[in-house]
Amino acid sequence: MAVTINRDMDQGANFSFSYTVRGDGGTATNISSGHTAYAQMRKFYTSSSAITLTTSITGSTGNINVSLGATASAAVKAGVYFYDLELHSNGSRTVQRLVQGMITVYPEITKIP
Repeated sequence: MAVTINRDMDQGANFSFSYTVRGDGGTATNISSGHTAYAQMRKFYTSSSAITLTTSITGSTGNINVSLGATASAAVKAGVYFYDLELHSNGSRTVQRLVQGMITVYPEITKIP
């Protein structure tokens, strides 16, 4: 079952977080080959449109970085969104939802041309 973690995003600023995949004993799991991570956020879980977050895997440490650049976050309307992070195993075609929750996007006030 996925861990639920709610996050905050400042509109117009770089946004990022990392998640470490851990085994039953709590140690980091090596996901260095054959895995792909995907993360999206949506206004409603039923929304057909999604904002795709960039993911990168440092497999030997089990670490997945998730990010959205300042230009992309400036285009996200302020409000609350649902998100999740999934790990896909290319060989066995299994999908594991690692983390889920809500992202609150706070509006950008200062806008410098």
